Amino acid sequence: MKIKSFFKGFAIAALAVAAAVSCKEKEEPVVADSLSVEPSAAITFKAAGNADVTLAVTTNVEEWSFTAPEWVVATKEGATLVVNAQDNASKDSRLGRIVISAGAADPVKINVMQEGNEGGAEPPVPGDKVAGALAADTDATIFLGSSAVTASFTFSVASALAADAVIELSLDPEYLAEFSFIMGDAYELLPEANVTFPETVTLPAGQTSVSGEVSLVASGDMNFGQGYLVPLVATVKSGDVTIASADKRANFVAMRQNERTCKQVVYLEVNDCNPLNVLEYNLVDGTPFFDAVILFAANINYDSVNDVVYLHNNPNVQALLDETEVYIQPLRKKGIKVYLGLLGNHDAAGLAQLSDWGAHEWAQEVAEACRVYKLDGVNLDDEYSSYPDTSNPWFTNQSAAAGARLCYELKMALKEKCYWPTDVSIFEWGALYNLPTVTDESGVTHNQSEFIDWTCANYGGQSYPYGDLTYANCSAASIQLNYGQNLYSSDITDAQEYGFGWIMWFAFDPSGTGGISNNRAHSMQQFEKAAFGLYGKSMAQPENVYNKLGEGKYDPTPHPIQ
Repeated sequence: MKIKSFFKGFAIAALAVAAAVSCKEKEEPVVADSLSVEPSAAITFKAAGNADVTLAVTTNVEEWSFTAPEWVVATKEGATLVVNAQDNASKDSRLGRIVISAGAADPVKINVMQEGNEGGAEPPVPGDKVAGALAADTDATIFLGSSAVTASFTFSVASALAADAVIELSLDPEYLAEFSFIMGDAYELLPEANVTFPETVTLPAGQTSVSGEVSLVASGDMNFGQGYLVPLVATVKSGDVTIASADKRANFVAMRQNERTCKQVVYLEVNDCNPLNVLEYNLVDGTPFFDAVILFAANINYDSVNDVVYLHNNPNVQALLDETEVYIQPLRKKGIKVYLGLLGNHDAAGLAQLSDWGAHEWAQEVAEACRVYKLDGVNLDDEYSSYPDTSNPWFTNQSAAAGARLCYELKMALKEKCYWPTDVSIFEWGALYNLPTVTDESGVTHNQSEFIDWTCANYGGQSYPYGDLTYANCSAASIQLNYGQNLYSSDITDAQEYGFGWIMWFAFDPSGTGGISNNRAHSMQQFEKAAFGLYGKSMAQPENVYNKLGEGKYDPTPHPIQ
C-alpha cells in the first residue's frame, strides 16, 4: 500500500519548480493535501436539549475521517459532519476535542464543551441496561525485557449506573486465529503465566468508567520479531450493563525486546542497499544483530523562489517510504528501530543554521513524515550546506546552539505527533559537536538528555559525554565498512569498561546490486568480533540477500546466497 507524500504548501511548489528545471518534459505540479472546516470555533453544548451543529468539510483528499469524545454524537454526511452531545446528567461539565483529518493535511481540531446539569442529575433507574465497552489504552506494540511492563485498559459505560456493576475479565485464546486474520500476520499467544490482570473490576454507581492494569513479562522462549497477543475479554458478572460483541475486547500485542548495554546501528546508503538485508543478520540465538537502521539520507532543502525550507526525499528514499509496509515495518516488527537520516543538500538550509522559528517550522514537517511512514525518529548529519542569508527569518549563523535548537524542536514535534517512542540522534560533524542546553519561549532550560538520545563520531573515533549525557548516549566506534575498516579489540574493551551505548557501522551492502561492491565477507568478520566480544555469542550465517533494482526500485524477494 502506498502512502501519499505529505510535502505541504510551498514545499510542493519547490519540488515542482526543481522538476521543471531538471526534466525535459513539463510535469504537472503536485498539489498538496488541503483541509478546512467551517465553523472551526469551539462548540459549547447545554446539558440537554441541544440542536445539531453542522460542520462543512472542504478538502481535495478523496476520503476524510474524524474522531470525537464518546459523549459526542457525530455523523458523517457527504462533505459535512453533524455533531451533537448526549444529555449530561452529571453536575460536572465535559471537555473534549473533535479532530478531522484528511491525508497529509494538518488536522483541524475543534474544542467541544458541555455544561453540567445545574439542576442535579436525574437518578438512574435500577434495572435499565446501559451499554458498556472494554478498550486498551494503547494500540502500540509493548516490548518486553527482563522487567515486568504494565499496560492500561478502561471499561466505560454510556451513562452512570444506579448501582455498582462488576465486570469479569479473562483471556480468550480462541480469538487468536481471528485476530491474525484481521491483522494479516501470524501472531502467537503470550502464555497465560506471563500475564497478570485483575479477575474483576467494579464500576461504582454514579461513575462512567473504571481503569485497570495488565502486567506482562517476557520468557526465554519468545522469538525476536514475533508478535504475541494478549486477548483480554470482558463479561458482565453483575449489574445493569450490557456489552456488545464488538465492544468486549482489549487486545494487547507484545514483542521480545532486544536488551543489551551496547547497541549496533547501521547507516544504510539506500541509493545502493535494500534495507531488508539487515533481517538476515542475527546472533545464533535469533537475536537481531542490529538494534537500529538509519535510512541515509533525506535532505533539508531550501527553495529560494518561494522562500521555504522543506524536507526533500530523493527517489530511493521516497520509494522506501511509499512502501513502508514492505521495506521498513518488517524491521520494526523484529524490534529494529528505523530512523530517517537528515542531511544538507548544497544550499542555504542546514541542520545547524535554522532560526528558532525556522527550526520549529521544519521540525513539524519532519515529525509528520515519521508519523505518516511509521518511523522511530531521526539522525542529523550537518554536511553539504552553504552559507545562509541571516537577514532571512528562516536562517541564522551556523552554530552548535542552532543545532541544539533543531534537535529540541524535533524531539518536541515527534512527541506530539507520534504515540510511540521516538529518538533524535546526531553524527558529530559540522556544528553538531558539544551541543548546549536549550531555553524555550517560557524561559525553561532543557538539558541535552531531553532532546539528544545518542551521538556517534566520525570514522575511527569515539563520541564522549557532555552536559548531562553519559557514555550510554555515545558510540565506542564508527566503522566505514565499504572502506574495509575494522572493529578493534580496544573498541570492545572501551565499550565494556566505560559503558558506551553504541557502535556505528556505515555503508554495509551484502548484495552488491547497487553502486558499491558486495562487502558481505568483510562485514561479517567485523560483526562476528562485536557479537562475540560484547555478547559472548556467534553470528548465525545469513542465508539470503535482497537486491536493489535501480533508481527508486527495490526487490522484496529473498535470493539465496550462492
